[in-house]
Amino acid sequence: MPKNSDTITAIATPSGRGGIGIVRVSGNKTKEIFKALTGFSPKARLAQFVSFKSSDQKIIDKGIALYFEAPASYTGEDVMECHAHGSRIILGILLEEILSLGARLALPGEFTERAFINDKIDLLQAEAIADLIDSNSKKAARSAMQSLSGVFSDSIKELRERVFNAKALIEAALDFPEEEDVVVDTLPASREVQECLDVLNDLISKAEAGRVLDQNPSIVIAGRPNAGKSSVLNYLSGFDSAIVSTTPGTTRDVIKEKVLLGDYAVTLFDTAGIRNTEDKVEQAGVDRARKTLAIADIVLCVHDNTLDEASINVDLFEHISPGARIIVVRNKIDLCDETNFENSENEVYVSVKTSVGMDKLLEAIYQHLDIAENEEDLIFSRQRHLEDLHRISNGLKSVLSDIANGAGLEVQAESLRQCLSGFDDLTGKTTSDDVLGAVFSKFCIGK
Repeated sequence: MPKNSDTITAIATPSGRGGIGIVRVSGNKTKEIFKALTGFSPKARLAQFVSFKSSDQKIIDKGIALYFEAPASYTGEDVMECHAHGSRIILGILLEEILSLGARLALPGEFTERAFINDKIDLLQAEAIADLIDSNSKKAARSAMQSLSGVFSDSIKELRERVFNAKALIEAALDFPEEEDVVVDTLPASREVQECLDVLNDLISKAEAGRVLDQNPSIVIAGRPNAGKSSVLNYLSGFDSAIVSTTPGTTRDVIKEKVLLGDYAVTLFDTAGIRNTEDKVEQAGVDRARKTLAIADIVLCVHDNTLDEASINVDLFEHISPGARIIVVRNKIDLCDETNFENSENEVYVSVKTSVGMDKLLEAIYQHLDIAENEEDLIFSRQRHLEDLHRISNGLKSVLSDIANGAGLEVQAESLRQCLSGFDDLTGKTTSDDVLGAVFSKFCIGK
């Protein structure tokens, strides 16, 4: 971890051309850098229109300078923000000038790391900042914002307090003298641990439900050749991603497109028609289609509705991952005599050619993507969070088992101590430098 006494700087806005670009500075030299760059002494929390000047007094640009005095800043240190025009050349010259005044280039996530080190936020909130920046849907953004506001952290802290109280009950029993007529009542501690486990299991359920917010759901379009899979892909993606042909077996490889469906960023996969074939190239495509089905969150099983039921590829279902949700898309209803079709959550009748029923298909997809009616039932979680939560859960179960089997109070107290350590790992109170380095290294530079 870099020394916290250094003054750091970085461009905080993305690469490219824009109306405004921001260069951020944090550290004990910030005040003197502000004065050298603008010619003014900084005034806390006041936007000042200034000319940013080089050491030879040439104007680099005109813009807004902001100063936040420690500890009332994002990092907990003196912070300066230079709002200039969004030219990468101008921002680069401004950055070079700040570096010449004694700052060094910030590492990825180092501003947020300093906020964490200076107790402005805990590790869960720090991760929520990165998750908010990287959120790929409205629901993901709102959930990450809840974590940033401390909702997840508060739940963890409250639960930790209860586990600490259970440990105190066990340790109080340890203070009794070892006399035969003294009966240690472990029921209060057992009841408290069981209630903590119930609360924790509910928290784990919310975290597991929210885990999918950290990734783009995979929607795999599969079925027999010439069922209209590529047409479905083109409709959902909004452009001609795949070649559409009446010749069966046109798609030979997996076509992958990232698109926005409603509020959700998803990855669409168009696959080769699944059938037995002697064409080696087509067979390779079929094999890839089967492998892609194994990673699907949602499978659109496209079926030519002019054909009989026996033409639905049973082999397709054998390769779908157990947790995937399946929507049977009965296509080409414009060629059918029947007009009364009953749609359901898992079966939709459409004509991609005429767009009839495609709104129903989108509704079915949205319903499967909408993993919780109430956003409070979601916690934007990472794999690290789930691992720690499950470790704590196993620890609490072990304590209950120890109490039931009459294990020594020292053993019970030690198990609860390890549970408390798990909570501290979650919030970053005792997390190793390796874990912290891994977390902050994935941030963008300037945040």
